[in-house]
Amino acid sequence: MSIILDGTTGVTYPDGSLSFPALTYAVGSATLAPLKMQAGTNLTSAAAGNVEYDGKVGYFTPQGTQRGVLPGMQYFRLNSALAGANSTATQTILGVGVTLSSSTVYEFEAMYSWTKTAGTTSHTISFLYGGTATINNIYYTVNSGGDSVAGQNGYFLDTSSIMFGSPVATAKSLGTYSTAVQNKGFSVKGTVSINAGGTFIPQYVLSAAPGGAYTVLAGSFFLIYPIGTSGANVNVGTWA
Repeated sequence: MSIILDGTTGVTYPDGSLSFPALTYAVGSATLAPLKMQAGTNLTSAAAGNVEYDGKVGYFTPQGTQRGVLPGMQYFRLNSALAGANSTATQTILGVGVTLSSSTVYEFEAMYSWTKTAGTTSHTISFLYGGTATINNIYYTVNSGGDSVAGQNGYFLDTSSIMFGSPVATAKSLGTYSTAVQNKGFSVKGTVSINAGGTFIPQYVLSAAPGGAYTVLAGSFFLIYPIGTSGANVNVGTWA
């Protein structure tokens, strides 16, 4: 038996597998993807070279039985600066949120560059996540660095803040800021287990209105991708 796909004849091997010497997918369109994988059950024993999809996460096994997650990232990067408000109200960091699915664990990462040029009222900065998604648990770290005079090129690591547990709690950036000029960098990394799907919005709150608003600079970004199903340990690969 042979199959002709895009003008190429496939060869059937004794084990039933097919091989195509040169496989070219048809051109995609606005309504038809070049390649679509159906959700199914993963192999009982992962095998090198296999690509799998269980309806939540894509996987690839590079060698042995070392199945790994294919990070299908949702990604947002600012192309121009986004000015905030001189306020103690909750504010979005990037001006947008992302929609996440129910019963799914995600890994996320972000880097933000902030600047402020006015206002000397003492304040702290706290991070949180809003939106309509409900959270089973969340863990993330925030590393902050900056120089109040030298600007972006003067960043150095000066504090680290860690938050674990309740999704309604905030992670406070250590240190109190009271100079007019502030140039800050934040690196964020963590995981979140979603219960009911909905929006997930990176946010911040200032403990006091500084007298001048922060601006999130171009190049700041947030990425997030599914790594497993909630309600159990995420175990992908040869962990035992």
